[in-house]
This record gives sequence, structure tokens and C-alpha cells, in this order.
Amino acid sequence: MKRVDIKTGFNCNNHCRFCVQGNKRTLYGSKTNEEIKKILQEAREDCDSVVFTGGEPTIREDIIDLVSYAKKLKFETIQIQTNGRMFCYKEFCNEIISAGANEFSPAIHGHTAELHDCLTCSEGSFQQTLSGIKNLKEHSQRIITNTVITKSNYRRLPQIAQLLVDLGVDQFQFAFVHALGSAKENFASVVPRMSLVEPYVKEGLDIGIKAGISV
Repeated sequence: MKRVDIKTGFNCNNHCRFCVQGNKRTLYGSKTNEEIKKILQEAREDCDSVVFTGGEPTIREDIIDLVSYAKKLKFETIQIQTNGRMFCYKEFCNEIISAGANEFSPAIHGHTAELHDCLTCSEGSFQQTLSGIKNLKEHSQRIITNTVITKSNYRRLPQIAQLLVDLGVDQFQFAFVHALGSAKENFASVVPRMSLVEPYVKEGLDIGIKAGISV
């Protein structure tokens, strides 16, 4: 299965301290509806899977239309790479699933609101993301989460893993922070030593493996 990742733009409703995109949201605009549809048309010639990513694709007013168009082109897998916040609204969940989205990749960076919201710089984002994951699971959707490893959360990776197991996600992954964008600006407070991170990563992955989850 060949996949095309479409970056819809850099706008986002989070302001993560480790964001690899940095201040691109203020420098570049989003792709137009027509530009994205053209990319979808061209990609469909040799791809059967598409990922809408950003920034945050779910805050686009035309995201339902774009997903519907991808379904019309008969993409088999239509993934939304997201911070997960918009899925706390059940009506939005219903609309985007009905439009054709069938795989979701929300990001969760802490086991508590205090930790997650501190990293996203967006109060209330943790509860919205958790509610979003629960709403998607009510629709039996495939969920693949991503957790960025930072100096603030690496000791909590086992607790994050247990939370994800309890939420019933289908797969979770830990991604070491890229020292670019905001992470580069905040390097001293964001980027940990890999040697310190290693045992916590292993413990977290083991929790998923023992629960039968792909990690």
C-alpha cells in the first residue's frame, strides 16, 4: 500500500513547545481546496492511502469536503493526523466518519491534564483529546496515537502507555522530539538525553505489548 501525506497548512489550535513547524503558521498560508484536490487526483494514480496532516487539518472549514473527495476517488485508507481536540464534538465525529475518514492519529503527550496542557500550551486540550478518542472508539474507529518524547514527559511514558491501553487505542508510538522549530528555540527545557529516555521507552512499550497492542 502506497501512501500520500498531504500537509494542508500550518494553522493549529495548539501551540506545542516542541512543535517542529515553529512559527510557520505566521509565515505561510494554507493550501487551497483546489490545490489539495489536485494533489489527491495525482496521488490516486499510484497511492491507495492518504493522510491529511498539518498543522491541524480538522480546523479547516472544508475538511469534510476534502475527506469526501478522497472517498470519491476511492482511497482505501483515509487517515486524519490530528491533535484530536475537534473529535470531542460528537457531531463532527459523525460527519467526518460519514464522509469517509477511517483511521485517526491523535497526539497525546501526557498522562494528566497538567502535563499535556503544559506541553501544548493550550488549557483544556487534554480533556478534549481524551473525549475525542473515546468518541471515535464509540464508532469503532482505528486509532493510532503519537506521543512526542520531551524532557517534561519521558519519565511518564509508562503512565502514558497505561492510559492509552485503558482507552483501547489500536496502536501507539513514541517519537523522540526533533530539535527543530519551537523545540530548537526551547532546546534546553524540551530535549532530553536519549540515554536517560531509553528505560522509560522500553517500559512503556512493554506495557503495550503485554496488552496486545501494536507499538
